[in-house]
Amino acid sequence: MRRVIGAFAFLIGLMMGMVGGAALLAYAYQAAGLYPPDDATIKFIARERGWLRDDV
Repeated sequence: MRRVIGAFAFLIGLMMGMVGGAALLAYAYQAAGLYPPDDATIKFIARERGWLRDDV
């Protein structure tokens, strides 16, 4: 019984650690500005540079 509880606690800790680590990594990427731009940003930049026509 003690092994089952230990294994269950380990799995819960593992899942929490993975989620927490992913959240921390995502925050660090966002804070550093390393996320790729979304579609709206790409379209805005393309319009500003004349690469995208609105009549198409």
